Amino acid sequence: MTVPSAPRSLADQLRRWPEERLAHLLRLRPDLATPPPQDSTQLASRAATRASTLRALDRLTLADLAVLHDLVGRGATPRAELEAADSVARLEELALVWEGEDGLRAVTVVAELLARATAPGGPVPEPELVTTTQSPTLVARTAAGAAFDAVRRIEVLLDHWGTQPPTLLRTGGLGVRDLKTAALLLHVDEREAAFLVDAAASASLLAPGSVGEADCWLPTDAYDAWCRLEAAERWERVARAWLASPRTPSKVGGRDLAGKAVNALAPGLVDPHQVDTRLVTLQQLAELGEDTGLATGTGLPSLVARVRWLRPRRPADQPALVASAVEEASVLGLVAMGVLTPAARALLAGDAAAEVLAPLLPEPLDHVLIQGDLTAIAPGPLLPALAAQLQQVADVESRGGATVYRFSASSIRRGLDAGWAAAEIHDFLASTSRTPVPQPLTYLVDDTARTYGTVRVGYAEAFLRSDDEAALAHLVADPKAAPLGLRLLAPTVVISTAPIDVLLARLRDLGLAPVVEASDGTVHVARPDSLRSRTPKAVPAGRDAAREAVQVSAAVAAIRTGDRVASSRGRDVIANTPAGALAALRAAIEGGTSVVIEYLDNHGTRSERIVDPHRVEGGQLTAYDHRSEDERAFAVHRIGSVRPTD
Repeated sequence: MTVPSAPRSLADQLRRWPEERLAHLLRLRPDLATPPPQDSTQLASRAATRASTLRALDRLTLADLAVLHDLVGRGATPRAELEAADSVARLEELALVWEGEDGLRAVTVVAELLARATAPGGPVPEPELVTTTQSPTLVARTAAGAAFDAVRRIEVLLDHWGTQPPTLLRTGGLGVRDLKTAALLLHVDEREAAFLVDAAASASLLAPGSVGEADCWLPTDAYDAWCRLEAAERWERVARAWLASPRTPSKVGGRDLAGKAVNALAPGLVDPHQVDTRLVTLQQLAELGEDTGLATGTGLPSLVARVRWLRPRRPADQPALVASAVEEASVLGLVAMGVLTPAARALLAGDAAAEVLAPLLPEPLDHVLIQGDLTAIAPGPLLPALAAQLQQVADVESRGGATVYRFSASSIRRGLDAGWAAAEIHDFLASTSRTPVPQPLTYLVDDTARTYGTVRVGYAEAFLRSDDEAALAHLVADPKAAPLGLRLLAPTVVISTAPIDVLLARLRDLGLAPVVEASDGTVHVARPDSLRSRTPKAVPAGRDAAREAVQVSAAVAAIRTGDRVASSRGRDVIANTPAGALAALRAAIEGGTSVVIEYLDNHGTRSERIVDPHRVEGGQLTAYDHRSEDERAFAVHRIGSVRPTD
């Protein structure tokens, strides 16, 4: 029985791997699969590049790095002499080490990269999380309340911005004043408002648009479809978008590197490590039981230490990213009382999280309780259509477990402006309220409707017409109306130099209830339109995973086909393409072997040289040249071919 010889290089080892293990490598290091490598030699060449190796090192734990530093310092080492078998296996599956005749050795570029880093000193045990036990029932209820509030606040904000959109800054963000207004509207602080706004944009519910010549932030077409979903489905759409978003709204309000304030929705508000940090953070909580969560005060620092151990090469702002991940997950109801919720576990597993959350959410109500103080109480969430109708004739006074709406002359006028008749408002209130409609509210509707339209505004630059001559005369004489440029043309007609939109608002401030009159003398209803922007193109759910599976399968097939072609030609084939030359040079670096290169120098002279390659970087090969007996640099693009020495 012939014992197979040990691999001579990383490429030789990859050539011997089964297809399942090769596919696993490409899933762990997806940059190696695009475009599909021609064979194992080219795959090993890509795996030994600085950029790809840095990405692989970035995902190692502190224990993995300690083993790798030890291996680099000792050189080729028999497997039995290395501790931490789990870390060794991890390094092998990432193709950062390979096993030759004299033992395991690190890929050459790894040694170069780690030479600039400090090796972990002493033991590197995994930090323990500081936890406490919570009631699963209480956790589920708390999380459901947070999830419902997040969805409701996003809907309230985008409904408001659908008629009164905030301005899009020239830098692409949201103005500080608009963020403060949004926080007041939602009854949250500005930090949470910035997160909710960003979550809505990540879910493609909010995007830049234009109104006339002005650029604004507007709800998208997809927002209307989102509103028709059940509350749990709306929550899942937002939560999944947040989980996959690289954006960092927690930095809003701070300063960037140039010292400028960071605005919400700013295009540059992203971090390449955000998604992985968020997933790692939640996965650590997922390893705890459903009744176990972070202890108050000490739990979060222990989680930061754990993630720091898992990703030690990350920048110094990693603790802030971990803390913001927990904070944002709590706002969305993924974490409650330091415990990862069942719906969040389903979300991480790729299951239908909405089905887990739905039974915990309150059923939408079809009624309110109208009080004698001109308020209506919604003891729970209302049906979307009912809530939209109620907000046309009443203002939201407070939100919480129950929402309080207040009726006023201005809110009733808003309903009349939207085309409601007084009788329709009476019918709506009577059919919606579980309590009798109080007499003061009936009188308020009737009085507002009776005075509604007493003054009519038309385009003249604007004119006012009323049968009440005394009212017009009093208005013209009122000093507060002086900026409107009013002039009495007839006892029942006044003209104004103010534009009609300014005139309408100012007359309402003066206590009048004007309506717009059309050219034929009929009343023109000024119904506010809901403005929308085009929905940004989004990747369909599951498409990334399907695309990755196809890419990995195609890459494995290409590698194996290339290996068979190469073996049919023999191992001593000349590498005479740029990609082949690079692959052959990197294979020689890993194997520590000499090669013959055909080189064209600056004078156009072609020669063959035997060299010992040391490294390939920045388009230059650094190698020991046997002819000059010295180390020198060769331009890679001038190397015509590479072949092994005899």
